[in-house]
Amino acid sequence: MYNPYKIGKHIYLRHPTEGDVHGKWYEWFSDEEITKFMGDRFWPNSKEAQLEFFKSLINSRNRLALSIVEKSNDEHIGIISLSGINWVSRYADIALVIGEKKYSKGPVAVEAFSLMLEVAFLRLNLLNVKSAYSISNKKSEALHRLFKFKKVGSYHNLLWLDGRLDSLVVEVLDKESWLKRNAEKKYK
Repeated sequence: MYNPYKIGKHIYLRHPTEGDVHGKWYEWFSDEEITKFMGDRFWPNSKEAQLEFFKSLINSRNRLALSIVEKSNDEHIGIISLSGINWVSRYADIALVIGEKKYSKGPVAVEAFSLMLEVAFLRLNLLNVKSAYSISNKKSEALHRLFKFKKVGSYHNLLWLDGRLDSLVVEVLDKESWLKRNAEKKYK
């Protein structure tokens, strides 16, 4: 493992590296299947654009983006982030992309979400984590149900998806609820 920030059973999270940029990271954001439910999926990505994004993360204190890395082979397989971090009101938006498709149907998304929520609530001391997803994105919906996010609203017909308008669901998970559900874990 290289410089792990948070370690799970199958994966670990670490800061992104320039090596990630020169790997497949930039390609994920041009792949129509991977970006289908992303709001900014219509523009192609490039290695140069990914490098600029990577550089913007280095000193950012309102976004924490972490590479998702497979423990067994140290392969960079995705990215997870907390963005729009509001340090006064103590909330952020969570987002996840599994770029390597062979990992998209296994435990990686659940484990990455779990690790990042632990970072959000215990390491960064946030009070709320917000999230939004297309109503057609059944994988995201299932992930939100698993972690017991609460629906707080939706934007009807906001997103252009598959030749039609789709609604955006907005949900939130609060620290107090998360702590109650995870009371059996002993956090240090």
